[in-house]
Amino acid sequence: MADISHEQSLDESRYKALRKSLAEAQTLILSFTAEGKFEGAQPDWTVMTGQTRADYEGDGWKKTIHPDDLATTENEWSIASKKGAQFVRVHRIRDRNGTWKRVAWNAVPQFDQATQIRSWTVLHADITDLRPNSREKVVPISGSMLRPLEYSSIMDQIGEGIIVTDTLGQIIFVNDAAVKLHGVHNLDVDPKDYAESYRLFTVDGEPYPALELPLARAVLQGQTVEDARWRIRRPDGSEILAIGTARPLFDSDGNQAGAVLAMRDDTARHAAEEQLALLNETLETRIEEALDERAAAEEALMQAQKMEAVGQLTGGIAHDFNNLLTVVSGSVELLGLRLAAIDDAKVHRNLASIGAAAKRAAALTQRLLAFSRRQSLAPAPTDLNQLIGDVGDMIQRTIGENIIFAADLAPNMQHIRIDSHQLENVLLNLALNARDAMPEGGQLWFKTEATEIGNGHSELMPGDYATISVIDTGSGMAPETIARAFEPFYTTKEVGKGTGLGLSMIYGFAKQSGGHVDIASVLGVGTTVRLFLPVHRDDTEDSAQTEH
Repeated sequence: MADISHEQSLDESRYKALRKSLAEAQTLILSFTAEGKFEGAQPDWTVMTGQTRADYEGDGWKKTIHPDDLATTENEWSIASKKGAQFVRVHRIRDRNGTWKRVAWNAVPQFDQATQIRSWTVLHADITDLRPNSREKVVPISGSMLRPLEYSSIMDQIGEGIIVTDTLGQIIFVNDAAVKLHGVHNLDVDPKDYAESYRLFTVDGEPYPALELPLARAVLQGQTVEDARWRIRRPDGSEILAIGTARPLFDSDGNQAGAVLAMRDDTARHAAEEQLALLNETLETRIEEALDERAAAEEALMQAQKMEAVGQLTGGIAHDFNNLLTVVSGSVELLGLRLAAIDDAKVHRNLASIGAAAKRAAALTQRLLAFSRRQSLAPAPTDLNQLIGDVGDMIQRTIGENIIFAADLAPNMQHIRIDSHQLENVLLNLALNARDAMPEGGQLWFKTEATEIGNGHSELMPGDYATISVIDTGSGMAPETIARAFEPFYTTKEVGKGTGLGLSMIYGFAKQSGGHVDIASVLGVGTTVRLFLPVHRDDTEDSAQTEH
């Protein structure tokens, strides 16, 4: 505890000594908010101006600035705030005795982690006794005002990196912030060696020509270089993008005495600017993409609503028609029983024709009910690959020898919960459609794969699905045909060769089973029909659903 107390007393002593040195040099360090308002107690300001805290808080301190100088000071501060840059200003301030004093301000912004200005540190120096005609050349932190140790202590309190050179350009001072930026602390470095000694490169990563560096131009050519950027590669391999301003320094006689460079880490802000520029460049493209996505979503919604409306209408008609067919079929059976004793072949043939027609009509209504999702299903856990293997021989016999049939089945497929008999009918229907599209022969194959659907799919809930792709090398379908392919009674086949209910039945079956079906096709190349079916979870779920 004694050691800690001793260190604290030393720190307090050093602080008091620094305050005393600054006061003797008529120099103050002031703290302002990001908006240029006084931050906290400023006792030295009270001593100099006579203003109390109540007087100088907020914008009250501005009342001490000469009316002719106030507007320019506010304007320069505003410009520096927008740029996030240091600024130097000479103006007149009324002291506690009512005397106008010429003072120089060196205002340095302090930044937060988001590279936004957090506060301002202002070095305030009374330069009333300096030559009036050197107003634009005097820098408020000159060697004639403070001893080197005091000068160093003040500069180390500033958040920006500061590097100072002598008349010949040799580096004579580097503050703590600059050392942290570079990772090195090299003094007595000549202008031609700046880039090599401090590992400086252009923004593009090329070696920086030494005599074109901002500090070299300031000391050798007397130029003021504002908001220049360059890269610093530290000894540990890390790299930052720096931004800074270099200015020549002049003595009280107006002769150049060296140069000063103020800099900060601009990596984050530069990256943000590049990202913003990229976003602006791609804004038009992204708007077009968003509009296209919206149009596609609206079209999908309209199609879904149309299919839903057609399904409701079709289901209602099929249900009523099915009731009528029940009456017709029952009546035919009764007539058959009553006329069984009559030896009239024509009568029995007519009754058989009526019964067969009723059965075909019943099959038709079942397809309509399938499209409208009103058919009765008996779902059960099913091995999809095994089901395809079981129906493979039947499909090969059905499509004929001039079509090569193959199956590409993904291993370890999860079971699906489906009505297996209805799924067999779906696959057979798709195979027949593929056969009709390849009258001269071709290739047909079934492919299974596991598919994970995420958020944003217009037709499917997020989750795991088994996908069955039925792929042929047939004549293909035009876009306008694909758009109407699932509508009931829509067909491109000749009259008498198709009911137009095959794909609509498949659509209804997929939806009723919790899945979806889509078509991709290219004229003259072939067609792919993909059937998405949700995977089966566990037997417990089946039991729960059966009970309900």
